[in-house]
Amino acid sequence: MQTLLQLGYAVFLAFWRRIFGGLFHNTPIISNRFLHHVIGALALAGFLYLSDYHLVQIILAPIVFQGLFWSRSHECCFDLGHREGTDVKEYEKLWYWNDLKKYIPEKYWYTFDGDFVLMTVRYTIPAILMAIILLNPLFIFAGLLVASIYTLCWIAYDFGWIKENPTEYAEVLTGFGIGLMI
Repeated sequence: MQTLLQLGYAVFLAFWRRIFGGLFHNTPIISNRFLHHVIGALALAGFLYLSDYHLVQIILAPIVFQGLFWSRSHECCFDLGHREGTDVKEYEKLWYWNDLKKYIPEKYWYTFDGDFVLMTVRYTIPAILMAIILLNPLFIFAGLLVASIYTLCWIAYDFGWIKENPTEYAEVLTGFGIGLMI
């Protein structure tokens, strides 16, 4: 029963993540970010409740998951160095960029390598908190999973295996993968 519940949540999160990524961005109500967060939080709380987590975990995990893991933008680094003429101002919007660029050699800024590190760090920081709340040490690797999925989707795009926007595929696969990790 638990495996089926886990799989169901992963499928839900795959669709939810794609909608959160902008599937219905021109549709009133459905495109409302607050509604996305409420639905995502309630779904996680319901999954945790049905999975026999403690009340504190059921309350804290959805707040951290929606408030830190999903709501913080990955801005410009989602395309892993594919954006031509990337605007440096986009990177400056990242809350962790100024601190992180002290540790990344300048030749890697605004490149595939730099973007991969940024994506990994961006999702790993809240994943550590989620791992602690859920007592699930494997969730620490969620940041690496997200960055790797986006990387594989962009590589598939570069080789012509994906003909359209690789980000849309990455959103679905990321939602599914994260859903399985929780």
